[in-house]
Amino acid sequence: MNDFSISKVKEFFHLYYSNIKNPDIFGIRKLENRELAFSFFDKAGMTRHTSFTSNESMITFIRENIPQHFYYSSAYYENPSEDMDAKKWKGADLIFDIDGDHIEGAEGMRYSEMLLEVKKELNKLLLLLRDDFNVKWNDMEVVFSGSRGYHVHVYDIFNDIESQERREIVDYITGRCTSGEFPLNPKNKWSIRIQEKFNQFKEIIDSDKKWKEKLEREIGVDLGGIRSKKDQKLKEILYKEAGKRAKKEYASLIDEPVTIDIHRLIRTPNSLHGKSGLKVVHINPEKIDSFDPLVEAIPDEFKDAMVEIRVTKNTKLELMGNYFEFKEGNYSMPLYNALFTVLKGNGEFMEKQ
Repeated sequence: MNDFSISKVKEFFHLYYSNIKNPDIFGIRKLENRELAFSFFDKAGMTRHTSFTSNESMITFIRENIPQHFYYSSAYYENPSEDMDAKKWKGADLIFDIDGDHIEGAEGMRYSEMLLEVKKELNKLLLLLRDDFNVKWNDMEVVFSGSRGYHVHVYDIFNDIESQERREIVDYITGRCTSGEFPLNPKNKWSIRIQEKFNQFKEIIDSDKKWKEKLEREIGVDLGGIRSKKDQKLKEILYKEAGKRAKKEYASLIDEPVTIDIHRLIRTPNSLHGKSGLKVVHINPEKIDSFDPLVEAIPDEFKDAMVEIRVTKNTKLELMGNYFEFKEGNYSMPLYNALFTVLKGNGEFMEKQ
């Protein structure tokens, strides 16, 4: 961004933050024990090791400094404003991040299509957390990241576990635990899911004389010299395929380092994402399927104003239920479209002549 665009973006971000009426809007639990971190439009690097004792003082800081990005630590510290060696770690929320970067073929999708695929992975994660770990809705928050994905915060239950135990949770969520390297307890939910898939193959074996040909078509594997339904090799092949299918259906494509890291910084709900101009939004768990981030994450302050920008790279926009393709040139467009374009590096705000 050029200097004029930076000044305009800061002006519009200030408009959003100055309209905040509720001091609790960011919802940071145990604020006094969190490290806060910020990056700014006109300053390189990140400002870290910041802390506040009240929401009011935090909001005053934000209004006076206008961050491009606003994060807080998943960890709780005794001395959050000190350097890492002196912070004294007291625990950390369990955090999950699901992003479009992990979706195969996402680069060829429209923005809305990519976000729908990410939401499928989110729903897989939530199913595993609720059914396998017995995490209640009251113990977690689901958040749209403001750009390409979703975050899930799990509070209190896993606070005291460290990185190795969190890695084991990652192995479970991603289905890596089904690899066969370690035997699964038969009562484990993954074992039950794999058995269900295996039973579907067994139905083919038990119900059709041409079971072998049907199985080969179903699983895409040449069963070669296998002749008997009771062949141990057949059982091994089918269990392996059942494991693959269960993993594909239930495992979630989370960003693994985010969950493992006990000092992670995570984007603050109801802050603005500095590369899209969209809000980081809390989502009602009962409305996840109907939640449309490209409508509901647009701040009210950015909806009505029209502004002039120069599009510097051919760009595509998909916000508020509309899809546009802009070639290089000068345009008048809604502020939310303009901010998205400029923050993505595809345009600049125009000074009035």
